[in-house]
Order: sequence, then C-alpha cells, then structure tokens
Amino acid sequence: MTISDVQLATAMGLSFALIVVIIACANFIQWYGRKRAAQRAASQFLSPEDFIVPPKHFILLRVLLDKNGHASLSTFQLLMWTLLISFLYITLWFLQLRDGSTQAPNAIPEGLMALMGISVGVPIVSKGISEYKKLKTRSEGKTYSEPSYASMLEEDGQPSLLRFQMFLWTLAAVVIYFWLFITTVFNAGPEAVSVGLPDIDPTLLFLMGLSQAGYLGSAAYAGTLEKSGAGPINPSERTSATESVLTAPSPAIRETIPGSAGSKELVTLLGSGFGTTPDSLMIGQVKVSPDYIRRWEEDRIEFILPGTVPPGRHALVVTAEGNSARGEISVSTPPWVHEGIEKTAADIISEIWIDDPSQKSYRVPPIGYFIPEKRYYFFFEFAVPPGTPSWGRTEFRAGFYIDGKPACEPRSFMPGYMNGKNYGVFDYRFESEGTFTVEIRGATTKSMDVVVKCPPGAQGV
Repeated sequence: MTISDVQLATAMGLSFALIVVIIACANFIQWYGRKRAAQRAASQFLSPEDFIVPPKHFILLRVLLDKNGHASLSTFQLLMWTLLISFLYITLWFLQLRDGSTQAPNAIPEGLMALMGISVGVPIVSKGISEYKKLKTRSEGKTYSEPSYASMLEEDGQPSLLRFQMFLWTLAAVVIYFWLFITTVFNAGPEAVSVGLPDIDPTLLFLMGLSQAGYLGSAAYAGTLEKSGAGPINPSERTSATESVLTAPSPAIRETIPGSAGSKELVTLLGSGFGTTPDSLMIGQVKVSPDYIRRWEEDRIEFILPGTVPPGRHALVVTAEGNSARGEISVSTPPWVHEGIEKTAADIISEIWIDDPSQKSYRVPPIGYFIPEKRYYFFFEFAVPPGTPSWGRTEFRAGFYIDGKPACEPRSFMPGYMNGKNYGVFDYRFESEGTFTVEIRGATTKSMDVVVKCPPGAQGV
C-alpha cells in the first residue's frame, strides 16, 4: 500500500506524542523521587507545587550535564541519535499498525547499529580517559588539573575545532538520515511498511567515526600538569597521560537543594570530590552534627538543617580530606515566629502513650481497646537542645493526625525543666468504632494503631 503524506504525518505525530509521554513520565519520576525523599525526611506531605518540575530539572537537560554542570558533547550525540532512531522506529510501527500488522518493523541495518554502537561507546571511553588521568599516579610534586569547559564546544575556555567538527557532523548526519527516511518511505511503494529503517551511508559513517576519534584524541590530552608552587609544566615535560602520587580531587559544590531551607528540613548538596566518608560540614558558625548527616557520597551529601542555624544567608563549607569547598545556603524564617517567640518542630523521642504522663508503657486502656465518645489523652516526649531557656523564647510544635489527616490545630509546648526533654499531650474522642492510626508529627513522627469498639452490652445504645 502506498503511504501518503497525511498517513506518514499522522504516524509521526503519534510517535512524537508517545515519546513526549515517556519523557514526561521519566521527568516526573526523577523529580518526584527527589522531592519525596526531602519531604519524607522532614515528615511533610507533598503540596501541589511539588508536582511542578522546574525547567532547570528537565531530565533531557540534566542527562547532558556532568557532575560539574558542564554539557557533554559525546552525551549530546548519543541523545540525538537515541531520540531520532526511537522516533523513526515507532513511526514505522504505527504505519504497520494502521494496516493491521502488530509485528515489529524489519531489523535495524548493520550500519545504523554500528553508528549507535559508536555513539554509546564514545561517552564510556571519554569517561574512562578522564578518570584514568585523574587517578593515575604521578611523580612527586606534580598534580593534574581537569580542563575547564565553558560549554560542550570549548576546551580549556577556548573554542575547540575538533569539538565543533563533531557537533557539526552530528547535526548534519541527523538531518541527512531523517531526509533519507522520508524518501525511503515514499519511494518504497506498497512495501514501505515492511522495509524497516534505511541503512546509513558508509561515507557518512566514516566521517562520523573520524570526528569521534578526533574528539577522543583531544580528550586524551586535555587538562594540565602542574608542579607544586609553580605554573603549568612545559609540554616537553608531559608524559603520555600522567605520572605519580595519587591526589584526591578537590571538593566542589554545584547545587544546593532547596536554595532556601527551613529548620529541620532535608538539604541536598550536589557536586564532586566529597569523598565517601563524612568529614566536616559547617553552616556559618554552626557545625552540622554527624547525627544530622543522612548521606555522604562522592557527588552527593544529604543532611538535616540544624535548628540552631539562625535565619538569613550563610556560608556553607564542606571539608573533605583536608580540602574545602564553599557555597551558600539561605535559611528561611519559620512561619510561626512571632512576638519574640520561636516555635520549632518538636524532635519526638518516645513512643506514644495514653492517659497518665507517668506511665509510659500504658498504651492501651485496661479493657484492651478504646471506647467511642470517651476522651483520651495521648502523651509523647520531645528533645530539648542544651542551652534552651526553660520558659520564654522557644516553643516546640507538633501536630496530631488520625489516619493521615489533621485531627486538630498544631500545638506548641514549652521546654520545661526536664533535663533535655519534656512531654506534650493531645486529647481526642473517637466518634465511631473501627481501627485507626494515630500519629504525632514534629521533626520526627511517632504512630500507633488503635482499635475502637463499644464494650459488651453497650452495642446500639
């Protein structure tokens, strides 16, 4: 059957829509995972605004960036060919589906497979070259500095002919192959839906491979060797890729999430050179306790913002293996600060108990269940940081929830004289029988399941 331009345009439109949906799902999944992890650590629910993905977190943009925020040319080429081949292959599948065939299109030609193999292999080899140069030992007194890329078309801050050539041939090949696909479909006649994707021209494949080889060659010689206390090493002193004493890369902070954080909120630092063992993390004059550090990896640190950091903008310093990286973090004013009283989220340190503040193990009424319409008192203990005034300036805030929904307005509790802790209380009457989950939420959350039923003889009263 001959394929008309309308039929081809319809199949392309459906293919494009399907790819957009897939990208949108992936985009939302990676963003939702980041936001949900932060909200879980802070014991908060997601708000409608949390489902809106900021443009800078668009997944296709983020996959192009390395850990230093630089766009990768080899990854750009892989992404372009992945999107194009996926788009054209799905288009052929929709054309076959129009004729009632659910079989996959013909096998992908060998030349096209070779091109995809090159596109996949170059980023891997480029990464291997970069890591090898960073980790290979060097003679004493020499250190290696990575090249500083302003964009994927520059090298050491200067435009690169080899990079531009690879960029040019990538775009040219994509356009040429797309036009080849269009002409193949229209010229194949009745068998257009069974011919599959056209093979790539050998000359174009050779030019693409040549530009890739030039790119990898430039990557092998990028960067500088320096002597301690001196400038860059003279090119005549360079070795084939490096020599000597293993030196740890200096840490660098690329992004702070969120940019403005509140007390007890989860903060994520993205960057490089942090190491894998927690070292030192300072916010202004406050050192983050190891207990507040949730994750410390080579390119990622997660920690809970201490409540002792005052509102405002502060310097943030990460120290790893004697080297430091500086950044900034903005600490927001708690929404409940008013009239000189600061209300902070309570750090709940005990399980919930009922009715008697002196009997912590008393979690269920003596009859073994709760009774409808009877008022019960739910107690909990919260931590009071050392140095907190017993009365006056600081209150600790918590909320009471039944089955995930607020059962009353949040309450604030005073520090008291309990040697580093105090207790709070909520009262509640269950209106009906059933099984319920009771939660008390502050900086941490405690919960208990309760069974509510009428005692024997009181049914239907």
